[in-house]
Amino acid sequence: MIFLISFACNAYAQKSMYVRVYDLSGNKIYKGEIFSITDSLLLLNGKKEPIEIPVSKIGFIKTKRSAGNNVLVGSVIGLSAGALVGALSADPDAEIVPISTGAGAAGGAVLGASLGAVVGGITGLLKKTKTFLINGDYAKWPAFKSFILEKSIQTK
Repeated sequence: MIFLISFACNAYAQKSMYVRVYDLSGNKIYKGEIFSITDSLLLLNGKKEPIEIPVSKIGFIKTKRSAGNNVLVGSVIGLSAGALVGALSADPDAEIVPISTGAGAAGGAVLGASLGAVVGGITGLLKKTKTFLINGDYAKWPAFKSFILEKSIQTK
């Protein structure tokens, strides 16, 4: 059950086009969902307004979230589901091994978080992240732009 919930949530998390943008030195400068793309700008969803990133400042772009995000999401989901299952299955009146609700929840949380992290790690390895090398070159921009437009058409 924990595996299926973790897998479904990790798969659903990739429906929107999320990118990580790196500068010409290889430092991550922005991350987020794409708002729009022009011939000279990448616009990401900001908190109040779109963030404009000129092509001339982009070193490379990686699609999708990092594998660490999958591990984190998987462990949080596993922790929650495990704690719930552990609490519901605890029996303080059992003759062989009596377990209180709190102890059951704690044990389930630890086990669930561990299993969820493993599931998240596996889904992170199976994720097909693409890297687009731009290096501030406007001639390389159309390949990324057409990839994004193609993906947005497929998800509609």
